[in-house]
Amino acid sequence: MRLKKVALVGAMAGALAFTASPASADEVKWKAVDTDSTWHCTKYYDHKGSKNVFFKTCNVINAANYAQTVLVVQNKASVTIDIEGEITTNFGGHVDCAPSPLGAGATRGCYGPSKYVGPAAIVGNNARLNFNGIDEWLDEAMKRQG
Repeated sequence: MRLKKVALVGAMAGALAFTASPASADEVKWKAVDTDSTWHCTKYYDHKGSKNVFFKTCNVINAANYAQTVLVVQNKASVTIDIEGEITTNFGGHVDCAPSPLGAGATRGCYGPSKYVGPAAIVGNNARLNFNGIDEWLDEAMKRQG
């Protein structure tokens, strides 16, 4: 009987250890940006780390009422810079944007998850860009035009 009890306690501890692990966000790589009429973007903001680094957020909303947030970074400096960031949305999704070099004159985007939002949703996001060890956040909300 004692052996069964020890085995049961061990199994429960193992199960708890497995389920108590913290969930980690997905880390995504930066990709090329090609906008069209489904992209609804803020203006570019200059990052407080440099007057040559600009960033904005875009909510991409398709005809099937799926939305996706993209953190877009533009490097107008004459040198390669190192960036990273994250995106959180009010429609379910968080991603960490992988540390990456961004070449002089380049523009890249970090794409959050695509989720169903419905025809009249208010789509909001928070996005953080880290450049030169300095974090800067953008908070945006946009009503779905439908």
